[in-house]
Amino acid sequence: MRAMFLSATWLIATAAVATPTSRLTAGLAAYAAHDFAGARRIFTALADDGSAIGETMLGTIYARGQGVRRDPAAAAAYYFRAANRGYAPAQLAFGRALARGEGLSIDRDEAAMWLHRATERGDARVVAAARRDLAGLGDSDSGYDRGSWRPWPGVQD
Repeated sequence: MRAMFLSATWLIATAAVATPTSRLTAGLAAYAAHDFAGARRIFTALADDGSAIGETMLGTIYARGQGVRRDPAAAAAYYFRAANRGYAPAQLAFGRALARGEGLSIDRDEAAMWLHRATERGDARVVAAARRDLAGLGDSDSGYDRGSWRPWPGVQD
């Protein structure tokens, strides 16, 4: 009887604690279903536990104003947290925010650094997007001379 009670107690305790993967899946499902309040709750809990994906998704929610007032500064802060964890999609998003001045001051040199980091760690889609953005930083419309500008000394395009 005692073994059955302990077994039932363990089962209830483990069922109540969702794994980070299951919480992420639930958050992404809520986001896809446009349940932004539910997604935000889940992503906040994940971000509080150090999840770069949770932080990036919160950044996206705040950048787009999905279920919350649009807040580019909060979005940039979440992207920055995740970018510092080495998460390439966040590095891309933070680089873009810096390049466009969304939620923080424009800093094209810093943007280029984050975009380069995204090209080193990202999947094919992230790498392609980061490279397009890097090329945009060096075009004649941006105020930079593509022939002389480098994101940091010694680095070639």
